[in-house]
Amino acid sequence: MNSLFDFITHIKTVEYLMAVGAIALYILYWEVLKPKPFKSLVETGKEDIDYIRNTGYKNTMKTVGKVMAAPVIGLAYIVFLPFTFAYALGSAVIERVLTLAGKEAAFGWRPMEAYLSGKKKRKKEKKEEDSAKKDENQ
Repeated sequence: MNSLFDFITHIKTVEYLMAVGAIALYILYWEVLKPKPFKSLVETGKEDIDYIRNTGYKNTMKTVGKVMAAPVIGLAYIVFLPFTFAYALGSAVIERVLTLAGKEAAFGWRPMEAYLSGKKKRKKEKKEEDSAKKDENQ
């Protein structure tokens, strides 16, 4: 052991292995004390095999494939997390700079403000524009 971190990591590893081993031994001990040891384990195994036979191996292999893909998806999430942070930070900085410059930028997703044909003008402004046009036409 070269450092305190190495020592603590080693000790914690040993502690966790001892805890998991103690739990496993207790479960084994509990099963041995039952009148018919491991009966529920055997029944559950038979039910699982019957389920696989009834649904087919293709469905089971899909599930196994999804379980095998989970670590890869998690790794991709971890890899892209810094880029997502950089994007969020950059967009916040750009929005602040544009606000200081007197411009407006909208990078956020606002589902309640979904203007498909542009932002709506206020009714008062629209009425004033309509009255100004009527005055010009007369």
